[in-house]
Amino acid sequence: GIVVGTSISQYLLEKSRVVFQAHGERNYHVFYELLAGLPAEQKEQMYLQEAESYFYLNQGRACEVLGKEDSQDFLVLVQALEGISLSEDQLSSSWAVLAAILQLGNICFTSYEKESFEHAAIASNAEIQIVANLLRVSAEFLQSAVTHRVTVTSYDRIFTPLSVEGAIDARDSIAKALYFLLFEWLLLRINEWLAPWESDCAVGIVDIHGFEDLAVNSLEQLCINFANEHLQWFFSQTVIAQEEEEYSQEQLAWIPISKMYSESCLDFLTAKPHGILCILDDQTSLAQATDHTFLQKCHYHHGSSPWYTKPRLPLPEFTVQHYAGPVTYQVHKFLNKNRDQLRPEVLDIFSQSRLKVVSHIFQRAKAAYAQQRELGARGKGLRPQASTLVSKFQQSLQDLTAKLRGSHAFFVRCITPNPRKLSNIFDVEYVNCQLRHSGILEAIHIRKEGFPVRLPFQSFLARYGLLAGRRPSSSEQREGCAAVLAHVLGSPSDLYQIGVTKVFLKEKARQLLERRWIQRQSWAVVTLQRKFRCLLQRRRLRVLQEKVTVIQAHFRGYQARKRYRRLKKTLVQFKTMILISRPLIQRRKRCQVRTALSEQDGQQELFLQKSLLWLRCSIPDVGLLEIPAELAALLHFVEGEKSPFSFLFLPCFTPPEVKVKDDLSLPSTINSYPFSSFVKSHFQKPDFPAPGQPLQHPLTHLDAEHQESALEINKLILRFIGDKSLHGWQEVLLGNYIAGRGLSDAALRNEIFSQVVAQTWRNPDMEHSQQGWVLMATLLSCFGPSPALEKPLLKFVSDYGMEGYSAVCQRKILTAAQGTETEPAPSRAYPPTQLEWTANQRRGKMVLDVHTFNEEKFSAEVESWMTGEQYAAWILSARGCDKKTRGWSVSMFTGNTWQDLLGCDFVLDLIGEME
Repeated sequence: GIVVGTSISQYLLEKSRVVFQAHGERNYHVFYELLAGLPAEQKEQMYLQEAESYFYLNQGRACEVLGKEDSQDFLVLVQALEGISLSEDQLSSSWAVLAAILQLGNICFTSYEKESFEHAAIASNAEIQIVANLLRVSAEFLQSAVTHRVTVTSYDRIFTPLSVEGAIDARDSIAKALYFLLFEWLLLRINEWLAPWESDCAVGIVDIHGFEDLAVNSLEQLCINFANEHLQWFFSQTVIAQEEEEYSQEQLAWIPISKMYSESCLDFLTAKPHGILCILDDQTSLAQATDHTFLQKCHYHHGSSPWYTKPRLPLPEFTVQHYAGPVTYQVHKFLNKNRDQLRPEVLDIFSQSRLKVVSHIFQRAKAAYAQQRELGARGKGLRPQASTLVSKFQQSLQDLTAKLRGSHAFFVRCITPNPRKLSNIFDVEYVNCQLRHSGILEAIHIRKEGFPVRLPFQSFLARYGLLAGRRPSSSEQREGCAAVLAHVLGSPSDLYQIGVTKVFLKEKARQLLERRWIQRQSWAVVTLQRKFRCLLQRRRLRVLQEKVTVIQAHFRGYQARKRYRRLKKTLVQFKTMILISRPLIQRRKRCQVRTALSEQDGQQELFLQKSLLWLRCSIPDVGLLEIPAELAALLHFVEGEKSPFSFLFLPCFTPPEVKVKDDLSLPSTINSYPFSSFVKSHFQKPDFPAPGQPLQHPLTHLDAEHQESALEINKLILRFIGDKSLHGWQEVLLGNYIAGRGLSDAALRNEIFSQVVAQTWRNPDMEHSQQGWVLMATLLSCFGPSPALEKPLLKFVSDYGMEGYSAVCQRKILTAAQGTETEPAPSRAYPPTQLEWTANQRRGKMVLDVHTFNEEKFSAEVESWMTGEQYAAWILSARGCDKKTRGWSVSMFTGNTWQDLLGCDFVLDLIGEME
């Protein structure tokens, strides 16, 4: 079928929210949507401002809600109201009523004393005038209604001044009445528009408040919780009836379940003449009664009741033991809220409004009030209509229960996983509280009294049928279920019953069946795995038998080749030992002389020398480390040659005419990249080896093909740093050989830098440490670190660089990164030149003599990472050519030929190629 119409009824509108909100709560959304979505011109006409400026909206400090667009929701609201044929005049009147409610909340009162009584007066007439203008009523009459109470006698009308508290209550009652009557009118219009056709089928949806236990609970919470008590009792009775009906259909014995305690709580609340709600109605009808007298009546009649608890201290509150737990109610303004009536003078003022909507809704309210008084005056013979909030609510609840009894009820419970409504967060305590408040735990208790698990025969046999050893046929399903249960649980048993179409189980029985089913399934899986593995092993055995001969032949060949390589390596090591035997004897003699000199010093110097000697003795002799045969031959060839630094170092007494622009600076985030971060992310082990100790495995993660190369380079680095027998050209050749290995294979560069860092990190031997920094500067001259190592290495040389080398290494890293921004790992074409070795050894700068074709000559600084185009541009700028400096380069004249250099190539690679 289809929905042909609807009819909406309201049972308890929370009018108190209009004038008060707890912390973190909002007023009704329509107020915020009105302020956010109404056009600016209409807002100005209705004297509207921001939500924070209204007392009725800012009490809860929640004027904005994350994820809610009030302006967009206002457009949807307008479309909905236009959809029920509200005219522009009716919409404007509705907005005016809402604006007047907000202005009422901003009316403030002052007090003055007259004849020993406190009188209330309005502090400012601006708000009362705005309300009167919006609602088209007399401002004088409205002001009198707020500050005075009118008593009508048979002769005259008596005006009694109100106190400040009474004036505030009068103001709030008018605001609540305006909102309630507007809401009731809109509900009537919606029902008129959506009135159903004649139909004998209907679906009713009841949306009620959940059980409430707030920080401050008043009459509204008592009514809401009373409704929940009543509906929970109805829900429990419905569940019991459904359980009894199902047991009857299955021809099973029904065990009566004891009635729930909520029925007794309902009697305590509603029983005449001394139920809580009855006492409240009685006290409301008495002119001299107060909240205190109501509380004393409750204490007197229910002080010993198990559903009622008096406060230990004389506080204006009492506690009711509900089905969901105890709730404490504050009796402040209980009687005033229960009266739920507008004063006749207020009805008279607003029924004369020049706004059609306002006059209409108040005339209807005035007529209903007159009818109620007329029926009440007729005395016996007619049933008087409900006049208090509680009596109205009880009558509505009885009507609702009557409708539910005549219908087939379904219960939908909404559970929120967490109070903040966030995803992927499940608050167990919060959800448990909701389950208790919604009565679900009570329903579970009712069902648990019997057999909570019910499975049709077919579903039961589909899952557990094989537990009896065979699957029964469809004609004997009941006997099959009985066989399975008898086999697993035994017969007879209190854990199950078999009905006409279903099997009824206790939770323990279901768990036993599941455990047996899992065991049977595991046994079946293991059997299949065993058979399949046996099949695979047989196939694998046949393949191995066919190929064993081929494998043996290949293995014999492999052993022969391995034996040959081992003999060849031994021969190379033997030749190396012969080459290095002579420097070893000289080093031993120097050690003997150093020891003799140390004995002549003081005790402190003797201790320091012994400590250093002990440290060096603990380090293996690096002169014994093997090196490649080709490198050993070159070192032997240049042995005894003079150091290139002895004749290449030409001191510059005058500053160069063209200087390099010093515009480099360390990155602002350099402190966020300590070298330890690179160690943690790229080293195999998070620590450094001891200085001078050969590595057993590379420091960084390398492929198998690069690991042996990394260990060879480690031996070369140890020889360069610690072998004192290397002099002159031998040191340059060894350093360039290490640099060449890094240039030829980019995968080894991070490993080379890491090994040099390990040798310079807190090395107590200053001579070895200086050699390490010379090698570091040399390597940075020909290739740079990878992006991952760039900033950690820059941070290391900045913090731990030896005097003079820190600045040299910093400049080389920064110029390499600046000049080759498009390349991930910059590198030169040739190892460092003799000029770079000299500059690195002396920690100085490099200068070249530049000649021009007009016979001019001048000196210009040059750097390792300077390209031909950059060098030419700086020279041209120094000569006054600031424009069009791109596209130039330099050339080198060697004897009788010119060597040209591309603009993108490095200047010192031109010299390195010649060397």
